[in-house]
Amino acid sequence: METLITLVTTAAGPETRPQDRQGIVESAEHLAAALTVINDPQTSPELREELTSVVKQVTSALKTVSGPKISPEARSMLILVLRRTSATLPLACDHRTRQELREPLLGTVADMSFAAESSENEGGSSDASETLAGGGGTPTVSKALFAGSTSNALIQDAGTPPEQRDQLVKSTRQFSALLRKASDPRASQEERSEATKKLDEETARMKDEQEEAASAQERPAESLGKAAAVCTSAIFETTPEAALARGLKKLLPAEWEAEGVKDFWKADEKSNEELDVLAQLRNNEHTHGPFDVVPLITELAEVVPGDRLFGTLAGSALSCEQAAAYLEEDHDVTVGTWLSRTAE
Repeated sequence: METLITLVTTAAGPETRPQDRQGIVESAEHLAAALTVINDPQTSPELREELTSVVKQVTSALKTVSGPKISPEARSMLILVLRRTSATLPLACDHRTRQELREPLLGTVADMSFAAESSENEGGSSDASETLAGGGGTPTVSKALFAGSTSNALIQDAGTPPEQRDQLVKSTRQFSALLRKASDPRASQEERSEATKKLDEETARMKDEQEEAASAQERPAESLGKAAAVCTSAIFETTPEAALARGLKKLLPAEWEAEGVKDFWKADEKSNEELDVLAQLRNNEHTHGPFDVVPLITELAEVVPGDRLFGTLAGSALSCEQAAAYLEEDHDVTVGTWLSRTAE
């Protein structure tokens, strides 16, 4: 608990990116849910022991990835992974959750936290910007971590139907076991290489499962402004700042462009025509400004193409499709390839 308090307190500093701060705070909240169950006298000794081990592993990983030795891009990616992964803890701790789901859920959290903490030494964290951008190529541990975190985001999403959720729990557990082996410094080079090769195959398969699980959700009945805000915030969370800065360069307010953006944080709905975008500049100033919905969404569709939408954004991809449908129907604007899947 003391370590968690220290992490949250440190993250409150003005130099911390808002996305990173939010990720650390939410991860701490997820761990607090597990601590409540650990301290419950009615919790079985077996579950208490397992939860204690998982909480220690996630806390240790958060401490490591929040350290000064890791690059800002890798830090943001790994904090996102830990936030998405620890978000399944409340589900695992819920007394209504079946044991056949609880066990793989906790195993996945432990494995992915271990891999996140080990990834700096493994060398995979150096490609975090490519990971968040959804770049191609054989996945390193960092790319696999991000893929696994998307499944965890869907698992804890209340909109994911039980059948798809249960399948994701099972496949993500198998995936996380490979991930742990691929990142384990105690494993031989041959064992790690073989696990990494299998991760390549499993990542492609899991991408199909993720799209199936997200597509099985009902598309949210949102206004254009709301759908655009949810979509934009999700892209801000999962995309490296360098890629966003390039993609949105033509839309930046003059003072933002002059100072440089450190963190595109989130977007709030103002109307169906305009969003209020919150950001942190490189001088650590927190600011916000109006962005027109149509050019913002069309530019973001170039940053995150349709074939990477669900694997990057999980359920929030549905809001992107909803926004794209509005723009196509009401404004006669084609939004990249975001609707290509629904047109098939």
